[in-house]
Amino acid sequence: MASSTLRKSVEQGTFVSKSGLLGMVWSKITTLGFQVSDIKAYEEGIYTIVVFAAPSCRLDSAASTLMSGSEDQNPFHFLCSEKNPSFSFHTPAYQLFDSARKDLIHFKSELIELLKSKKQVIITGAALGGSVASLFTLWLTEKVEPKFKRPLCITFGSAFIGDDKLQQILEDSWRNSCFLHVADAAQTPVNKYFKPFGTFLIWVGSQCVCIDDPVTVTELLGGANADVVDYGEVPGRLAQPVVVDSTLTIDDGVFSRMAERAENKKRRFDRLQKLIDMKINMIYFEWDKKKSKKLKMGFYDWYRTMESCPSQDKVDAQKRKTELNEYWKELVEEVKKMPQSEKALFKTRSLLAANNYRRMVEPLDIAEYYLSGKTDYQTTGRSPHYAVLEKLFKAENINPDRPKNSDLSDLLTFDSCFWAKVEDAMILTKTQVVSRELMTFEEDVWEMIRKREVSPEIFLEGSSFMKWWREYKEIRAVHSPPSYFTEFMINGEYKTYGQAC
Repeated sequence: MASSTLRKSVEQGTFVSKSGLLGMVWSKITTLGFQVSDIKAYEEGIYTIVVFAAPSCRLDSAASTLMSGSEDQNPFHFLCSEKNPSFSFHTPAYQLFDSARKDLIHFKSELIELLKSKKQVIITGAALGGSVASLFTLWLTEKVEPKFKRPLCITFGSAFIGDDKLQQILEDSWRNSCFLHVADAAQTPVNKYFKPFGTFLIWVGSQCVCIDDPVTVTELLGGANADVVDYGEVPGRLAQPVVVDSTLTIDDGVFSRMAERAENKKRRFDRLQKLIDMKINMIYFEWDKKKSKKLKMGFYDWYRTMESCPSQDKVDAQKRKTELNEYWKELVEEVKKMPQSEKALFKTRSLLAANNYRRMVEPLDIAEYYLSGKTDYQTTGRSPHYAVLEKLFKAENINPDRPKNSDLSDLLTFDSCFWAKVEDAMILTKTQVVSRELMTFEEDVWEMIRKREVSPEIFLEGSSFMKWWREYKEIRAVHSPPSYFTEFMINGEYKTYGQAC
């Protein structure tokens, strides 16, 4: 895998380097020179090339400038988020950019108009000039709308300009694709306080590798000489056939690790797509839940009835249930192996979705379990993954607000094993004895009603709960005095339960 990853990186690097674009851009940089701070735009065929020049300086400085606050305090405020409300820039680059920023406002508007009309805009510079070009490009992207042409920033031998927070902000952003950094591995300095973003074309010996993995970029770079290299020589130095040979003096482990990170990233995206598919399955079940309400039986009994009546709806529902169960079982197994820090990340991203899944789908497993003639689901039939998800949710102590007069029509019953308890109660009621177990069930149901933790659908005429109640109230009246629950049911108060007032 490492060998194929390396070969692909070399092939991409050679393709980009021989395209002619780098040579054209580099020629404009050398025309403007490297001695003074300057900005100049060139028209070259279909391209508008904007060159930022700056005098040489030490690029390995650790000085950083914090960017935070509102627009009047932070010209890059649009990059901040709730997760990353601040980040830092490399001070020498930011100071040079900021000193010219007010003079660039009109120029920025002109470039936005070019991008709006789908013109190709390239922003470039070498060393410190490239760093300023990167800052200008980021600043420009504030006004770039989705339908506009995107700018391309090409830098040569420039130091990293942002900290790890900026890297996180740009990692999955469309802005990341606006940057191509050309660097000589032997002569581009790396400062541990700043991190790369964008795509890098790294010159290693007689070959170039094209890489967008920030960790690999940091591993490959780190030269001590900050002098400007003649990057115009790149195409000539790449005249050799594309081979992975001894001239590419890179530790195999670098590309092995890059390949592993790429595979992990692919798995994360695959999981994201699966999660989207699972959400679609849940949307279908929400629709089925609404249909079942019209049939006056509720979602649990709709599925229970369908189990004994072959239909396409049954096939589709079973397929969705199977896919959801497989997804969450697999995820629970992964969570069990996670360190605590990563479990916290799982909770943040997936816990509410997991809880909705458990409350929606476990009742369907319960229906199948009791239809097969089995009993005592909670002790002998419950899948362990439901218990894990329930434990994780309860550990977070999440108490959603349910005002007394609010509408509960879309509520999923909190206890995902509620219908198993109903099924067990129906079996016990057939003995015509009000057992301790039945009294406990009655007390538990009343507590859930009092706390507004059950869905109003349990009171629909065709639900299993109402079937149980009609049988239970006959023996309950003979053997025990009234309770809050029996009064609630006999007086018909359940008919308005969960309705908004």
